[in-house]
Amino acid sequence: HGAQPLWRVALDGSGCERLAQMPDDRFIAEFDTGGDGTVAFVAGDAANPCELYARTASDVERQLTAFNAPLLDERIVAPFEELRYTAPDGQEVQGWVIHPPAFDPAHPGGYPLAVYIHGGPHLMWGPGVRSMWHEWQTAAARGYVVFFCNPRGSDGYGNAWRLATQANWGVADAPDIHAGIDTLIARGYIDPRRVAVTGGSYGGYMTAWLIAHSDRFACAAAARGVYNLLTQHSTSDAHELVELVFEGFPWENHDVLWRHSPLAYAHQITTPLLILHAERDYRVPISEAEQLFTVLRRRKQIVEFVRYPREGHELTRIGEPDHRADHMRRILDWFDRFCRRRAADDAASRGE
Repeated sequence: HGAQPLWRVALDGSGCERLAQMPDDRFIAEFDTGGDGTVAFVAGDAANPCELYARTASDVERQLTAFNAPLLDERIVAPFEELRYTAPDGQEVQGWVIHPPAFDPAHPGGYPLAVYIHGGPHLMWGPGVRSMWHEWQTAAARGYVVFFCNPRGSDGYGNAWRLATQANWGVADAPDIHAGIDTLIARGYIDPRRVAVTGGSYGGYMTAWLIAHSDRFACAAAARGVYNLLTQHSTSDAHELVELVFEGFPWENHDVLWRHSPLAYAHQITTPLLILHAERDYRVPISEAEQLFTVLRRRKQIVEFVRYPREGHELTRIGEPDHRADHMRRILDWFDRFCRRRAADDAASRGE
C-alpha cells in the first residue's frame, strides 16, 4: 500500500512482526543487519527522498545522514495527499496527489494535471520512492497537479491484484488510471483539456497504450517503453518476461502479443508524443522507440525522439547526472509546450 517497511521474523518462521514505529509512508530500499540485532537501512518518505538510518534491537532509531538537508532547507516540499477511489469494476485503487505551491481550488481555468505511471508492471509507488521524488516535486513546482497510482498489476495489494495483468497488459490496468483522472477532474480544479501523461519502461508502454486508445490527453512523454511485444521478445535481455506473462512464445501466440502491443494501434495516435530512450538499453532495446517514432512520423503526427548515448535502462536512476536532469526537463518542457499554450490561448480568448 505504497510503503515498504521492515519486518522481523524468527529463523523457524514464527514471530513475524513489523518493526515498531515504522511510518506508514516510509519506503525502505536497502538494509543490512548486524550480529547484535542492529539494522541499518536507507529510507525515503513524503518529506525526504532518502537518508541512512540505524535501529537497535530494542527499536531505538538514529538518523545517520542528512545529505538532503541543505537542499530541503531552500525548497518548498509539497505534501502528498492519499487518494483512494473506485475503478469501474468497483475495486478500490490507491493513488496520491501533489498540489502546486499556493494551490487554490478556485484557480481561474483550473490546473494542468501531470499523470505519472510506474514500470514493471509489478512495482509499487508511494510518497517515499526516491527515484521519482524529485520529479514529482519539480512538476508540482512548475504548476502541475501531480497524480500517480498503483493500478492492477502493482505489487503490495495481494496476488490477485498483481496477477490481474497476466496476459492482459493495457486492458486490465488502463481503467484504473482513467478512473483516477476522472476522480480528480470531478473535484473541479483540473482543466480536462490540459492532462499530460508520462511513464518509463512499462510506464512507457502504458503511456503509448493510453494515447492510442484515448484522445483525452493534451500531450504525452514515453520513456524506454515496450511498444512491440514481438520484437521485444526477440531483442531484449529479459525475453523470458514476454514468455511468462503471455504464457508462450511468439510463434505460438503471435496474435495475442500483437493485440497487446501499442504499436498495433499507433495509427490511432493523435496526441503529441515525446519519446525518450537510451542507446545502450538492453532490457528494452532502442529499436522499440524507433518503430513507434517511424510510424508516427510517416503519419505526420507531432512526435519527437530523443536518444541518450552511453546510457542503459536505468538512465533516470543511475545515469549521468546531466542526462538525468535533461530527461526530467525535457518532459516538463514538453508538457509546458502543449498545456501552457492551451492556457494562454484560453486567456486570450477570455480577453477578446
